[in-house]
Parts: sequence; structure tokens; C-alpha cells
Amino acid sequence: MGGFIGKIAGSALIVLFFLNTGKAQDFSYSQVFAHTSTLSPALTGLHNGQFKGSMLFRSQWVKAVDQPFTMGGGYIDLRSKVPFKVTSRDAFGIGLGFVVEKQGLIEYRKNNFNINLAYHKTLDYAGDHVLSAGAQLGFLQNSVGYENITFMDQFDGSGFNLSTSEDLPVNSINSLDFGMGVHYQYTQEENLFSVGLSSFHLNSPDISFNSNDDSTLDETENQLYRKYIGHVFYQVALNRDLALTPRVIGKMQGPHQLYMVGSTARIRLAGGINENALHVGLLLQGGKTFESAFKLHTTTLLVGYEFNAFNLGLSYDVGMVNRYNFKSSPGNFELSLSYFGFLTDNTSMGCPLF
Repeated sequence: MGGFIGKIAGSALIVLFFLNTGKAQDFSYSQVFAHTSTLSPALTGLHNGQFKGSMLFRSQWVKAVDQPFTMGGGYIDLRSKVPFKVTSRDAFGIGLGFVVEKQGLIEYRKNNFNINLAYHKTLDYAGDHVLSAGAQLGFLQNSVGYENITFMDQFDGSGFNLSTSEDLPVNSINSLDFGMGVHYQYTQEENLFSVGLSSFHLNSPDISFNSNDDSTLDETENQLYRKYIGHVFYQVALNRDLALTPRVIGKMQGPHQLYMVGSTARIRLAGGINENALHVGLLLQGGKTFESAFKLHTTTLLVGYEFNAFNLGLSYDVGMVNRYNFKSSPGNFELSLSYFGFLTDNTSMGCPLF
């Protein structure tokens, strides 16, 4: 019983650390281009199809705690031409996305549902240069389950069978969230250059459970820091069957910083109407927090398969060294699946995939 209670306490401490360090920090994902609403709303509808749908799942700290961190998300967007002759080469996109994060035996959940709008302005007659701007309206819900938490006044001599007299705060809060982004993209045949800046949590929503409960004297706020993301991505075709896709991504959120640098290689296996390709990649991630200097902490191995409009990606983070020193954790897994509807070009999705 002592070991079980210890595991509950450990999971609770992890969650409470995130909830009570003054301001909160977002989790991060390795396949950043697979779920574009978490990277920039300006990417909504920026592809060669009429619509795009994607799903992403991540499992983290698999053996470090009984209930590891898991994330599941989905995204769909639609692309349409602007129905005016003077802007006939422009397009706009509208998208819906959601992310569900769950951590620990006390079932701390963070649900994020967002609506994204973007406008894509072509800067030349051929449409190779595109400048995009987007906005995001999000709805956040944070909740915690009290079912697996026990207190000493519940112990009756043989087990924790009594009810508790602890005055617990509300276990669910809701808030609005706002984000925006700008993006520039240049395409030339199979070469693609992408650079963008985005900002999330512009209104610094308060996700503190205590601040919404009049029964407690603790008025502690727990606001989300504004998050700023910048990325540079370049796909260069070395020949007909091989392309490299180096990228640099930086994220800053209050005192926290995270950087990713690396590349994937796209190896064409077949062309034409049944275009398919293999993607392999290596990414390095490093960062700093309010209590540690910058250091490299993760190596990410990525493999993906592209078949016409379908894309399947699997990534594995190794060498994770974080503030909890979870040496028993074998690594972090991510699985993504995306589909582009009614592609206008069988040789390219017109946007980064993983």
C-alpha cells in the first residue's frame, strides 16, 4: 500500500509543480508540422489540397510513473480560393483543431479546442511567393480528478474507506485563449522554403483552480506565459528521388526556451499518380528553464511513409534528461497520420509534413 500511495503522491507532485510555479508552461511535440494549429494559425489551408486532416498521439515518461503523460490531437482545415477576380490567386483557410493532454493518477487533463482562420496572399503572378496571416480562437479546459486522492482522515484502521473533510477547490476551469501568426513561403518546382512567426496565449489565460473558488483564502494566479514560436524550413531536391528538409524551430515561453534543429530526407520510391516516398530524419532538441542553463536533452529519430495523399509518421525521443531525472523512462513516442484531399499536384503536398 505504501508503494501505491507513494506513486500517487509522486504523480500529484508532478502536476502540482506545473500548476503552482507562478505561471504555467505548455508541453511540446516533436512532429511539429503534423499538427499545424499548435505551430501557427497562419499555416491553416496552406497546402496543395482542398482539405487536410491529421491526428497525432504522444506518450511520454512511459515507465517513470504509473500513468504517463499522453497527448492526442486532431486537426482538419479547408482551403478555398477567394471569389474575386482581382484576388483570384489568393486563398483563405479555415480549420478546427483539438488537443487532449492527460497526466498522472489524479488525471490532470488539459483540453484545448481551437478555431483557425488564415488568408494567403500571392505576391507574384505564378503564385510561387505567398504571404500568410492567421488568427486562432481557443477554448481551454483544465480539470483534475479527486477519485484517486486519499487523505489521512479517510483511514479507518483497515483502509481509506471514509469520506474526507478536506475543503477542495473546484476541479474544472474554463478560459478563452487567443493566438496569431504570420508566414512566408516560396516554392519552385519541388523546392520549398518556409519561415514563420507566431504567438499563443496573447491574453495570458489564468488556469489556476484556486482563483475561481471563493471558499479558499488562496488567491494564487497561474497564468499561461505568452508563447512565441519561430521556424525556418527548407526542402531542397538534390535530384528527382532525393530531397533534404532541414529545419530550425525555436519556442520561448516566459523563462522557458526550447530549440529544435535537424533534417529529414525524403526518398522517392515511386512517382506519378501513386507517388510514395520514405522519410527518415534526425533532430536535436535543447533548451533552458528558469532553474537550469541551456543544454541539449533529446535526440529524436523520425521515420515516415508518404503514399499519395496519406502520410504516416513515427518519432522516438531518446536521451531525455529533464528536471525529474527519469532514468527509467525508455523514451517518448509520437505517431502521426495525415491526409490531403483532392491534391492538385501528385509530387508534393505543398507544405512540410512532419
